[in-house]
Amino acid sequence: MKSGTLKDGLGMTITFAGDATFFLDVDPSSITPPGIDGGDAIDTTSHSNSTYRTKYPRTLVEITDASFTAAYDPDAYDDILAQLNVNQAITFTFPGTGTNTLVVYGFLKSFIPNELVEGEQATAEFEIVITNDNAGTETGPDYTA
Repeated sequence: MKSGTLKDGLGMTITFAGDATFFLDVDPSSITPPGIDGGDAIDTTSHSNSTYRTKYPRTLVEITDASFTAAYDPDAYDDILAQLNVNQAITFTFPGTGTNTLVVYGFLKSFIPNELVEGEQATAEFEIVITNDNAGTETGPDYTA
């Protein structure tokens, strides 16, 4: 196991460039950070093939969307609305590392409150779409250890 392997997922934070205080209004209980997806293979099989199907990898890479579940303060509706559909730098700071960050460009797509149930904390589902677009410039993720 590498020395930097995460041993506990608790403690990841997300910071929106447009509002560094956003997470004072919501309290995440689970976070799914962005992933990396090379996409489906391109089928290169032709009538020249005699035994095997052939494939080729795609050129472009997708940075997958992120999401989180959080408790929220109803007073945060205005703050959440202000972040909705605002393309900006979003920083994911990994737990237990203090300095390992992943910065991506994206926007808060949705805030969907879960059912309110007596005896349970009110939570909502948040979805972040990764755009890889910084003011019209293709910008991939920036990981800093």
